Amino acid sequence: MTTVALVTAPPPVPSTRRVWNAVRLHVANPWPVLIAPWLIFAAVFALNLAIWRVILTAAGGRENLGGDAFGYSGGASWILFFLAVVAVQAMSLTFRFALGLGMTRRDYYLGTSVFLVLLGLSFATGMTVLAAVERATDGWGLGGRFFTPGPIQGWSLGELWWVLVMTAMLFAFVGVVAATAWVRWKALGLYLVIGGTALLLIGAAWLMTVTESWGPLGTYLGEHSPALSATWTLPVTLACGVLGFVLLRRATPRA
Repeated sequence: MTTVALVTAPPPVPSTRRVWNAVRLHVANPWPVLIAPWLIFAAVFALNLAIWRVILTAAGGRENLGGDAFGYSGGASWILFFLAVVAVQAMSLTFRFALGLGMTRRDYYLGTSVFLVLLGLSFATGMTVLAAVERATDGWGLGGRFFTPGPIQGWSLGELWWVLVMTAMLFAFVGVVAATAWVRWKALGLYLVIGGTALLLIGAAWLMTVTESWGPLGTYLGEHSPALSATWTLPVTLACGVLGFVLLRRATPRA
């Protein structure tokens, strides 16, 4: 009697070329992810400058306004939410096409993750450079703070860059979880992610309240650098990255 041993081939190891092909897939049309965001950013920024100029003219000069009149602006924060939206759009538009080209889910997911990391780094670096220009020009000659609003004014450029990178990665990979849920279960998956995230945030706020932890949290944030505090988001970002891959492994292309 002859025994035949069946040897199971190991799963293919992702190659740099295949992963990079997935990255290139997301930037095949650079307009929505590389060009349009900066144009929108420029339009929002120009609108803020115009409003500041109108207020200064109406007030008769900076001496008639408070020293921090233009020190608070949330206009730059939209780019972080844009990263989450890009993650959803990138996967919903390219997943079926990528599998049709013969990409494995692993290569596609790694390439998508690399794309989002590079995109977040580019936005963080661009905003930090603009923040440096803003400081060097005394708020664009108007005393405005678009890229360094509120308490961010006192941060070093290195701290600002790191906080932006960590925040961008967090938003991007929360978007990845939503994207993979959409790819796998369509609208139902997206609703579950949004609802689950809302419940987690509400539950965390309730737990912080009943345990009277808001005070110690404020003390911790006040005693430690913003860069260190932002680094604590990294475990959440990594967990979202792992969860996104788990969801995508069994996802199938659907019309």
